[in-house]
Amino acid sequence: MSKKQTGNGEGELTQALEMYVKTIHELEKEFGAAAPSDIAEKLAVKAPSVTSALQKLDSLGMAEYQRYQHVNLTKKGREIAKILDRRHSTILDFLLHLGVKEEIALSDACEIEHIVHKETIEKLALFLKKHGKK
Repeated sequence: MSKKQTGNGEGELTQALEMYVKTIHELEKEFGAAAPSDIAEKLAVKAPSVTSALQKLDSLGMAEYQRYQHVNLTKKGREIAKILDRRHSTILDFLLHLGVKEEIALSDACEIEHIVHKETIEKLALFLKKHGKK
């Protein structure tokens, strides 16, 4: 889980931190901000884990976090969330194009998106574009 993934200009995000960014982004879209308790519930983790991750994202300039308050992604964090969303949708579309059942494709896309190389995503996106899927 500590494998380096999404480039952020100052290092890399782990798979776990990517999941926090995605979760915060989803909660922001739904509620305008993310409560640490909601993050913990969605990710099925304990509050100290959330606090630690939010402090790390804050130090990386990806989230604005103060203890006992809601958290929001910064511009930088939103950019990472968009990259992660694009990865997910590209992989999902590709798997669906192959004929993988939607339930399986959704699950696999969630797993694959954290380990696949940026170049692979670009090639998948080009493939889908050539075949009229994007």
